[in-house]
Amino acid sequence: MQSRKTKIIATLGPASADRETIGRMIDAGMDVARLNFSHGDHETHRRTATWVREAAEASGRAVALLQDIQGPKIRLGELAAGALDLETDQVIRIRPNTAPSGDLAIDYPYLLEDIEPGQEILLVDGLVRLLVEERQAEALVARVLEGGRVKDHQGAAFPKAALRAPAITDKDRHDLEFGRELGVDFVAASFVRSATDIEQVGGLIEPETPVIAKIELAAAYDNLHAILDAAHGAMVARGDLGVEMELERLPNVQNQILLQTNRCGDISITATEMLESMTHSRRPTRAEVTDVSSAVLDGTDAVMLSGETAIGDHPVRVIEMMDRICREVEGGPRHRAKPTIDLLQNEAPVPSATAQAAVAAAQSLQLDTIIAFTESGSTARLLSKYRPGARIIAFTPEARTFRRMALYWGVEPRFFERFDSTDEMLAMAEQRLVAEGVCTPGETVAMVAGIPPNQLASTNFMKLHSIGQG
Repeated sequence: MQSRKTKIIATLGPASADRETIGRMIDAGMDVARLNFSHGDHETHRRTATWVREAAEASGRAVALLQDIQGPKIRLGELAAGALDLETDQVIRIRPNTAPSGDLAIDYPYLLEDIEPGQEILLVDGLVRLLVEERQAEALVARVLEGGRVKDHQGAAFPKAALRAPAITDKDRHDLEFGRELGVDFVAASFVRSATDIEQVGGLIEPETPVIAKIELAAAYDNLHAILDAAHGAMVARGDLGVEMELERLPNVQNQILLQTNRCGDISITATEMLESMTHSRRPTRAEVTDVSSAVLDGTDAVMLSGETAIGDHPVRVIEMMDRICREVEGGPRHRAKPTIDLLQNEAPVPSATAQAAVAAAQSLQLDTIIAFTESGSTARLLSKYRPGARIIAFTPEARTFRRMALYWGVEPRFFERFDSTDEMLAMAEQRLVAEGVCTPGETVAMVAGIPPNQLASTNFMKLHSIGQG
């Protein structure tokens, strides 16, 4: 069976918090396990991470851990009755932190300084809309544009406001320190607005750990180019992003985020409500299947499941369904005719050109396999970004690189011992791939590496090689 190229990220939670289920999720096709630090305590995440590592080792597959920190999520405060029904055209007072009965409280200390008359406040994922009409000494006065029921601690969004909320909270710092202890493979930074936010997160984690910027604020989309310069990837977090801007803009915004991220050589992820109905249903809707297909055709490296696997009734089945959809789209004519990427914008020219040449040669000669040797994973990632039709088999002696390559589109990671020369590495790879049935004697493959071996050398070597010919 043809290997799936688009990777699957699955969020772990109460529905998937046991050893057996996690093992079945890996067998079904989970490439990355997402630990959502907006929920759960450290001991729960530690136990879950241990089970992922053990199940991945038992399966022989590379499976990465993605730590998703909560970030400065602004929420409603405590309501007198736990909930409040807002009627359209009603006038309501909104106070920072706490409020008497009948008023709203938003847990943001700079509410009265940062929010101005004429700006909107969106609640319940944008279903409830308020327009600020007046700023008083102790409260904002707002008119309800679209009413509904609001509850304690639901999120609040301010699409047009310049907020001074810190990019990293004290909870995030504590969680990132714990993530270092766990040895997570990626960190997703929530509610970033600028490249500086990414740099702050990077300063609190292991220097080599990649940071994925979650694009969920309108300000982040406006600053996308600078953010991509600082980050290692971008996640189209369509839930909050769909609150921050008009819903009809989302398809084009998603396409542009994926396009720019891929052009920079970074990791691209599409998230939120991809197979949402399967949280309880055994089948997705036709619209959801089309949505996943569109993301794959747009060039996403990975698709992400959230509540479907964290709290859903069928966490294994939903991964199986995602796997089937991705494979079907990847086998279709539109995916095979996908446009090529020019020389990657944010990469050094020699490594990028070497990877591009290998992919072009594989395409011209209709090769089935590209073999990459990599210490850091950079060689495999660069090859991945040029979207070859050939499979990418990437060998590394580094355990963390082996796991991280699980998120790279089209890359099949292999772990191997160190060798002193390129010839020894190639001989080992030949033997292993022939034994696995991936390659046959006499078959031509493209080989890409950074030389000399066993160093963090840039990708600078490409060879067309006939298996078994020395």
